[in-house]
Amino acid sequence: MARTYGGRLSRALSATYIELIRGTPMLLQLYIIGFGLPLVIRDHFPNFVMDPTVAAALGMVINSAAYQAEYIRGAFNSIEYGQVEAALSLGMTKWEIIRHVIFPQAFRIMLPSWTNEMVYLLKYSSLAMLLAVPELMYEASVAASQTFLYAQIYLVVAGIYLVFATLIIGIMRKVELKLHIPGVTTIKR
Repeated sequence: MARTYGGRLSRALSATYIELIRGTPMLLQLYIIGFGLPLVIRDHFPNFVMDPTVAAALGMVINSAAYQAEYIRGAFNSIEYGQVEAALSLGMTKWEIIRHVIFPQAFRIMLPSWTNEMVYLLKYSSLAMLLAVPELMYEASVAASQTFLYAQIYLVVAGIYLVFATLIIGIMRKVELKLHIPGVTTIKR
């Protein structure tokens, strides 16, 4: 919203954040947050310890937020400007237009992108193992190294990821169908 409706400074700051995050790999961002940020904070607070799970979650939130901002901006920009002009002629304020005219339509347009982002986050959660977070891939690699059943264990893990991704897609599909407005959003039944 800041990139589309904000002032010059907020547009510049949000554009810088979005392009910086989207232009660098999530793995690098996780390393900076998991290993670099605690070093900087320890200069001021010597006893500071960042839990690896918190670092991984923070990194994923920061990364996903940049992509979400672009999904939102794209959806908002897809609304015909004639609708904004019509709302202005009715005396609506900028925020009333966003709330009552643009957002309800943009939300429906954003849903497929959000579905993709949720599936990406599910799969990218495997990067958390590089910060020693005991997530699915981490536990699978430990089990595989102890049993030497690499193929079998990783096939089971692939199946688990597939089940979760399918559940996410199915749930979001139901949400899309529930919110579908004929003529406003396109959806294949």
